[in-house]
Amino acid sequence: MASFIEHVALFADDLEASRDFFVRTFGMKVVLDNSKAPVRGYFLAGEGGSVLEVIERPKGQTNANQRYVCHVAFAVDDLDATRKQIEAEGLVFETDTIVETPEFRTAFFRDPEGNRIQILKRAVSLVN
Repeated sequence: MASFIEHVALFADDLEASRDFFVRTFGMKVVLDNSKAPVRGYFLAGEGGSVLEVIERPKGQTNANQRYVCHVAFAVDDLDATRKQIEAEGLVFETDTIVETPEFRTAFFRDPEGNRIQILKRAVSLVN
């Protein structure tokens, strides 16, 4: 029986730019460098134990012919500041407004590779 999700993997056409985006935007750290392996990639870890793998997309394949993750959600301490930082990268959010409920605040955007990313601030964590 699985006790937790070990990591989520996303394809990247520009592996190093994708790695740098998640390091810069979410403060993730490279914990495993597979950039010299036959399937090139990086494992990045966040503070709460989350792990994201970015893998170089095989030549000739695109998002259109690859199944991919619906979205990856990042818990953030300050949703407004994180949104401003992402917009400063030149990225556009799906809506101009932040979705707000009593349980959470959230917004979605596409990373430089086109993956759908959610930033989220919950009133109460789902796991603690």
